[in-house]
Amino acid sequence: MANRISVQALKDFCAACCEHEGMSPENAGITAQVLCETDCFGTNSHGTKNLYGYVKKQRAGGMDFKAEPEVVAQGPAYALMDAHACMGMVAGYRAMELAIQKAKECGVALVTVRGSTHFGAAGFYANMAAEAGMVGISFSNVDPNMTVPGARGMILGNNPFSYASPLEGGRSIFLDIAMSNVASLKVIQARKDGVQIPDSWIVDRDGLPTTDPSHYPEEGAMQPMAAHKGYGLAVMVELLSGVLSGGGISSTGEIKSWCFEPETPNNVSHTFLAVDISKFAGTQNYLSRSNDLATALRNTPKAKGKDRIYLPGEIEWDKHDTWSHIVDLPDAVADSLQEMSEDLGIAIVWE
Repeated sequence: MANRISVQALKDFCAACCEHEGMSPENAGITAQVLCETDCFGTNSHGTKNLYGYVKKQRAGGMDFKAEPEVVAQGPAYALMDAHACMGMVAGYRAMELAIQKAKECGVALVTVRGSTHFGAAGFYANMAAEAGMVGISFSNVDPNMTVPGARGMILGNNPFSYASPLEGGRSIFLDIAMSNVASLKVIQARKDGVQIPDSWIVDRDGLPTTDPSHYPEEGAMQPMAAHKGYGLAVMVELLSGVLSGGGISSTGEIKSWCFEPETPNNVSHTFLAVDISKFAGTQNYLSRSNDLATALRNTPKAKGKDRIYLPGEIEWDKHDTWSHIVDLPDAVADSLQEMSEDLGIAIVWE
């Protein structure tokens, strides 16, 4: 089966699938945009591959495609939203959209969301702010899948975090990471593929590093990046998402897996921050100084055998440029989309 598809055809297909399951056309378009853009950046573990899983969760009662996020408290520079178990991409998009709107008035704005579901790649929302000429930060807590120094078993989420900062020419400097050494979906994919993994990815049931993913997630846990550093940052995300919003907290058992417990609401929380650079030293000054920083980094003397230094996010932007019209999808993604196509009776048009 061909794995090449036009970006527009992919968006149209994903939107049609969401509408088929009861989502409004507007929210279906948002969901399709977030997922397809994520694939264009090469982050296939968090892109369209997961849409069929969301459909199954909706059918099982663990999320509500018809729900709308609701603002339950707000002021000039902040807001709290309740997602009501709607599609996480819709909650994330609406929340960052509101943060950008408020930051235009106040310079800085923070919007936090509770009662949400898996929102995909945090980098999409941070880049929404960068596209609007602002610095964006986005993060989310997730179900417990990570151990912490001195412990064994899953006690804390690997809580993804992203920032994006605008550059001249439409790109951004951006980082999108989980607080574990890798995203848990990569371990799950390795298990499906029957391959070993580096011993820095997970620990076994005794809390010891292992290269065998075959018992994850029933046993073991993800390892935090840089030991206590990743642990500390994951706790920060927890405080500023689940705790701040009054939503679920991963370590207390209030958050359930979006993919392993389809009948149960995910109950995650997200937070979005937008900073309007025009209100500080001025937009042109910020972009000029950012360019100075980028130039200094790129021109740093290269290590032996290296001919290029990448800015954070530059590898992803290079992929996005390559796949701006036609995207090449991995087999696992194409298979999931084809299976969903056959289930829902909606044709997918491959190149």
